[in-house]
Amino acid sequence: MEHEDRPRWLAEPCPAWCTREHRDADHPEDRYHQSEASIVVGVQRTGPETSGRAPLELAIWIGSDVDADAEWLTLEALEHAVPRIRLTIETATALRDQLDHQLMLHKRHRRPTLPSRR
Repeated sequence: MEHEDRPRWLAEPCPAWCTREHRDADHPEDRYHQSEASIVVGVQRTGPETSGRAPLELAIWIGSDVDADAEWLTLEALEHAVPRIRLTIETATALRDQLDHQLMLHKRHRRPTLPSRR
């Protein structure tokens, strides 16, 4: 956002990743920075006691409050806004590393698939 276009309440320029449009009339609770969301479409397990599956859409974005140093990565199911998971960038990076580790374990040690019976 260019300085001339910046609302009066926005003292500092937006972070490079911010795609949110800011206006002078924004309510104080709406004064935050947010990246464009990435959407992950997949499948989730529907409960611990069942092998049921359901479609899932996750939105993932970075955000921060205006005039705050902390930046957060948010994960949110599009079907239900709650619960949201908000992680510091450091925690999100550690999570990414552990996801990579677990997926590599799975890739190395996955069970052989059985031939289909006809």
